[in-house]
Amino acid sequence: MTTQAAAYCRISSDPTGEGLGVERQRDDCAALVAARGWTLTRTLTDNDLSAYSGKPRPAYRDLLDGIRAGTVEAVVAWHPDRLHRSPAELEEFIGLVERHGVVVQTVQAGQWDLSSPSGRMSARTLGNVARYESEHKSERVRRALEQNASKGKPHGRRAYGWTREHDVETGKGRDVIDPAEAAIVREVAERIIGGDSLRSICANLNARGLYAPAGKPWGKTSLRAVVVRERNAGLRVHHGEVVGDGAWDSILDRGTYEQVRAILEDPTRRTSTGTAAAHLLSGIARCGVCGAPMRSGMNRTVKSYRCAGRGCVSRRRADVDALVREVLVRRLALPDARSVFATDRSADQAAAADDARGLRARLDRAADDYADGKIDARQMERITARIRPALTAAEARARVVDDSPLLDGLLDVEDVRTAWDALPLTRRRAVVDLMIEVRVMRAEQGARSFDPATVAVEWRT
Repeated sequence: MTTQAAAYCRISSDPTGEGLGVERQRDDCAALVAARGWTLTRTLTDNDLSAYSGKPRPAYRDLLDGIRAGTVEAVVAWHPDRLHRSPAELEEFIGLVERHGVVVQTVQAGQWDLSSPSGRMSARTLGNVARYESEHKSERVRRALEQNASKGKPHGRRAYGWTREHDVETGKGRDVIDPAEAAIVREVAERIIGGDSLRSICANLNARGLYAPAGKPWGKTSLRAVVVRERNAGLRVHHGEVVGDGAWDSILDRGTYEQVRAILEDPTRRTSTGTAAAHLLSGIARCGVCGAPMRSGMNRTVKSYRCAGRGCVSRRRADVDALVREVLVRRLALPDARSVFATDRSADQAAAADDARGLRARLDRAADDYADGKIDARQMERITARIRPALTAAEARARVVDDSPLLDGLLDVEDVRTAWDALPLTRRRAVVDLMIEVRVMRAEQGARSFDPATVAVEWRT
């Protein structure tokens, strides 16, 4: 009866997913098994899994289970480092092989004798060398990433909005703007500033066949992640922090980018769910009795807004919508509307953005001085501790929500009512939420007609 052999193959990096490295190992291992006259009962493969990373390797665990069960009498691998890059794993493997009398053979290093002290010492030495190589490689990769970040170079796969081209002069890839995808990012930013909800933007893009990366439909989470990326404004991020300007063209100017982030990160921003965005005041108006939001629904056969809490009040939807519309249109038509409701904050935001750029440049200079040995680690820490709070404050000032874009087209126009009716519902809802608070009070018992006094409209300061 021939020896029952199992071949183990592994490659730690397979970005293409083609498994060509594993396939070559498999062929060489099969040839070695045939040359020894053994029977290859199984080939176990861990593709794109590093032994150094510590992540579970399912096929390797199956190999150990086969040794324990006695179904594996010989282990064949392309090289010892395909089996282990961890001393702890190696010791477990040595123990199993000794107890079960398993033969270990490799294509590149020959027989791996783990039955004698000298063989085990050789295996441990190889394991330590492999561990050193892995740690050294990890350190080189880490330093390379830090160096790329300090120079503003991109990292990782192509980002939505850009395409990667080969630079003939440097022989490396560089990111250039993809016109079609960049246009979508700009459109989304403009619509968010204009008051559209993420939900409505997603629905519109998907209906137009303008899908997210990998051809998937846009969702609120994926769209938000794309539009708030610092990369859009030409900023390089490393370990979650902006470390300087990126070596690529920006899609959004800094002011637009900061405005989008301010809107989406505003804790008071109302996000609609379900059918809330289908009607002007659903989720915005409040019950004047218990304070719960009013939701759209049917009150018997009448389309109404109804208290979503205890059902305290209910009012015909068309009447409340018409009242709110009239109040807003009349106020926006007054001569002082622009000075009252559309204070331009762009100058303050631009000044704050300039402050942030200056502080970030000071941090960059300090990092260069530290790298050149002009200052020590303690001085670098003191500089960072002094500048970082000021930088955070400047970025926050640059990110104050500017509400004036919501009112574009409603101020200084001849017919405000027509302009209002021409706006999409999401924009009208945003204007209502910005300018007024609506509370629906109880009506008199037995009242058969709508009483405007039962709807309280208060202007926000």
